[in-house]
Amino acid sequence: MCLAQSASTLPNASSSAPLLSVSAQEAVTLQPVAIQLRYPFRVEGREAEEAIAAIREHRKTVEKLLEQLGRTDGQYRWTMPTLTNTVPFVDNPDSARQWMRRQAAQMQVNNPQMRGRLREMLLQEEEELDGDAEPLPFIHAATNRLVAQWPITEETLDGSIEFGAKLRRLAQSKEFRGAKLRVQLSEEELEQIMPLMGASAYVSSSMPASNTESQVLYVGVMTESQEATALKKCFEKAKGQALRLAQAAGKELGEVRMISSTIQPMGANNSNSGPTYVNGVLVSTPYAVQDAQEKTERRILQSNPNDLVLSVNVQVGFEIR
Repeated sequence: MCLAQSASTLPNASSSAPLLSVSAQEAVTLQPVAIQLRYPFRVEGREAEEAIAAIREHRKTVEKLLEQLGRTDGQYRWTMPTLTNTVPFVDNPDSARQWMRRQAAQMQVNNPQMRGRLREMLLQEEEELDGDAEPLPFIHAATNRLVAQWPITEETLDGSIEFGAKLRRLAQSKEFRGAKLRVQLSEEELEQIMPLMGASAYVSSSMPASNTESQVLYVGVMTESQEATALKKCFEKAKGQALRLAQAAGKELGEVRMISSTIQPMGANNSNSGPTYVNGVLVSTPYAVQDAQEKTERRILQSNPNDLVLSVNVQVGFEIR
């Protein structure tokens, strides 16, 4: 708990008396009410129809594996599959090509007699633009994400912590991830894209990592009763501090002329190594729209159940005379 205050002389619409503005804060620790697994899936196919069919079939495998953990009360929400057409093992072909061009230019400056696979790749790219070379192999990648949730009660709290450990182990298995649902490339195709693969790996390593991996999260939701109690405590603290400030200034405390409140997450503990979902929303995620649909003022998600803490803040403006 903490208390902050500030005085001001803002005129009121119905009175010329100055206002004394005081703010107070109350921390509310929440018990987890649910546990979530969030996982993005990606499968590949030579044709778009093949990729879509594969990811739909893999969804059945995933739900079957989850049910084998012993919980039958889970709810599964899947995003709609999306399709991209890309070079295998290359996250961003355009960025990879740009990096290769810069490296080739530097190598040409340092060694005019440079002969190597990188230069051959660039020459091949020029030939492709002229229609004289075999184009790079492209595949279809289908992606979607699962948000699975299981309820937690006081009686099942300890068991849910153990269940969270099972979820993490399952999410690391190849069968769950669909590690084998990739297009098998020929030796010729691998040799053709190898320079781009190296360039893509370098470009990806130099960019901030996005939080698209598996996440097991605990859900906390503040009840109306908890909010009402916190608001009452905040107002009492704010009024008491305002009264002391008014007396110190030789003034009398008047009526409430302004009052507002906000709810926001408290800072997570240093022991929390996972990402923080504030009100169910994780910034810099490709699924921001879906996450935003879960946004409520009283909701918070954390990878550590001990970090489910919300702060209720109240600001009150009292008339002083």
